[in-house]
Amino acid sequence: MFTYIQTIITVILLAASSLLVIRQWHFKRQLAIVTSRIEEIRNGSSNQRVRISTTKKSLNELGGSMNRLIDDFQRSMEKVNWLESERKKMITHLSHDLRTPLTAILGYVEFMQTDRTLTEATRQHYLQIISSKGNKLEALIRDFFELSKLEADDELLNTERINIIDKIQEAILSFYHQFQLVQLSPHLQLPEHPIYVWGNGHSIDRIMNNLLSNSLRYGVEGGMIGISVREEDERVWIDVWDQGQGISETDLPHIFERLYTGKASRNAVQQGNGLGLTITKKLVEKQQGEIHVDSIPNQKTSFSFYLPKAT
Repeated sequence: MFTYIQTIITVILLAASSLLVIRQWHFKRQLAIVTSRIEEIRNGSSNQRVRISTTKKSLNELGGSMNRLIDDFQRSMEKVNWLESERKKMITHLSHDLRTPLTAILGYVEFMQTDRTLTEATRQHYLQIISSKGNKLEALIRDFFELSKLEADDELLNTERINIIDKIQEAILSFYHQFQLVQLSPHLQLPEHPIYVWGNGHSIDRIMNNLLSNSLRYGVEGGMIGISVREEDERVWIDVWDQGQGISETDLPHIFERLYTGKASRNAVQQGNGLGLTITKKLVEKQQGEIHVDSIPNQKTSFSFYLPKAT
């Protein structure tokens, strides 16, 4: 009887030992698979994922956590690659836009240095051109650094309770002389009572300046520029519109892209540096708002943005 019990115990111990050995082997095999997948990912196969075939909860949780980490890593790499591509595009475009006015400046300076037959009137004309090109060059560099700063800083702007009606009226007054020079009539639809938003005063000034400058550049032919304010739930919308040449359907999806100047639809003489609207969009978004554009060429082009309403 005793021998029989010993035999049973021995069999049970052997079975238990075998089961432990099998589980240990399976565990090591799963770890080997995980290690292999991690090595493949480290060598550049970022589409690989860790797949663990086990009922052990801890291993499944480990595999899930690692896959989420890999997903985050892949998204980060995609963003890095996109930013690198955008950086190369920006440098290419910026180099061209810097070279163009700089070449003109150097050319006119050389004329003035070498051509002794220039009249004083011609010399003054050349100086005006040099000054104009220099101002364009300075504006491009200033906007480039402002955009770079905005993109490098992920933080939202400091905001305060601001009467948006006052800000719009200040912007209109600052452009009043320019409106008169080109005979552009401002059409305002502003409530008589104050409307408050959560915003950054300096940034709102820059947004309005960019949008009004854009309308001055491209909306003169329509003879009218408009600004309206409307309230919607927790948002305050500001619309800036003109009746000028507008934006073609081809250009419309790209109008807020860096250095995009809509060459297919806009007068090359009038083109800005392609950064103003990109800066505008960044400033709106950093105040927790959004901006949109709609355009029917030669009828109405409207830039609409909202800021959070403040009570």
